[in-house]
Amino acid sequence: MDRFSQEWAQTWAANLREDTQWSESAKEWKWSVLIRVRNESAWYLDLFRGECRAIRPAYEGEQADFILEADRAVWDRILDGDQRPMVAIMQGAITLKKGSILTLGRFASSATLLLEAAIRIGQKLPSTPEPVASRREVGTSETGRHDHFRTTSGRGLDHDAFPMQLYHKAKRLGIWDPQQLDMSADRSHWEALTDSERDVLTRLLAMFQAGEEAVTLDLLPLMRVLALDGRLEEEMYLTTFLFEEAKHVEFFQRIFHEVVGQDEDLARFHTPSYRRLFYEELPSALSRLDRDGSPEAIVEASTTYNMVVEGTLAETGYQAFYTVLEQRGIMPGVTEGIRLLQRDESRHVAFGIYLIRRLIQEKPALMGVFQDRMAALMPLAMASITELFAAYDPMPFGLKEEDFVQYAMDQFAKRMRRIENGQIQ
Repeated sequence: MDRFSQEWAQTWAANLREDTQWSESAKEWKWSVLIRVRNESAWYLDLFRGECRAIRPAYEGEQADFILEADRAVWDRILDGDQRPMVAIMQGAITLKKGSILTLGRFASSATLLLEAAIRIGQKLPSTPEPVASRREVGTSETGRHDHFRTTSGRGLDHDAFPMQLYHKAKRLGIWDPQQLDMSADRSHWEALTDSERDVLTRLLAMFQAGEEAVTLDLLPLMRVLALDGRLEEEMYLTTFLFEEAKHVEFFQRIFHEVVGQDEDLARFHTPSYRRLFYEELPSALSRLDRDGSPEAIVEASTTYNMVVEGTLAETGYQAFYTVLEQRGIMPGVTEGIRLLQRDESRHVAFGIYLIRRLIQEKPALMGVFQDRMAALMPLAMASITELFAAYDPMPFGLKEEDFVQYAMDQFAKRMRRIENGQIQ
């Protein structure tokens, strides 16, 4: 069946009508969509509240609420299953010519399912994959005994290895004490804020506090799986990683005690998408490594942790803090702590990029695992931002949702480019 033919469009529409998952995800969708194959053709999608009423050729000059445009090569990669739809949208390979990126972000899962219904046209059922052996089961004795030690075997440490470079940076730059930050002026600045301003900052702080605790609790399986694989330099760097995450927990706790003056339960600030990401997806991906040390599992864990939680959502949170605190010239102790914390986590993200690229170089098919995980989790990260803004009208400090959604998308695209371009360092 020829792509972008009338028969193809009718089959796409039929697939959507049979897709209960798509109809459920799109039950609040009420906007028309125009899909353009640049310099070739355009297709009008009549979609309304989970119903596909028609997919037909667009009339010349026809408009729609949402217009998505890309070269034929991009659409072909998507329809071949070689490019993930949501990844293409977030990277800008598919251009949003008309429509709100905020609305599209809220319906990211629906948009992915919409395009996946087209991918299924003429697609053969995949063969059953061979089971993947856990690295824990490869080259390790049942007793768990050591056969030798690297540093007394004549090999020693590779100080030129990228993880060791990060390790040395962590020794120089990561030794700062949250207890030594001067927050003497921060409390009076906090008290001078309005109730709504304090509320939104408390919300941001509560999200960071729980997030830092989550990653501190969940990191150990990654350390263990790399140690069992004999990656001594990587494990050495991860020891600083865990120390720094614990220090970040202490930093935010000090803010609550000495600046905010609040010890109550702040879980009410954890929205549904935030809970899904930090209460479920993060611990699930990392705890899986205790029973499955496969490269696939490691890529999924590092993508969840380093690329989405730290590399996209946390970076966007830092941007919010800087926008508020530096714009007002307030809370210098908190501002300095955020700066030091972000410097720590820039090394964490750099390690995640290195680790994922190393694994993909060893096994190129893992690029698909990486892209799938990014595509699955980015809607949750985006929704966490939109849910925060939805809690306020008007938004304190003049913060604009569009600015932070765009910032998150830029961070996402930056991480994707570094992985896909093979930039380990």
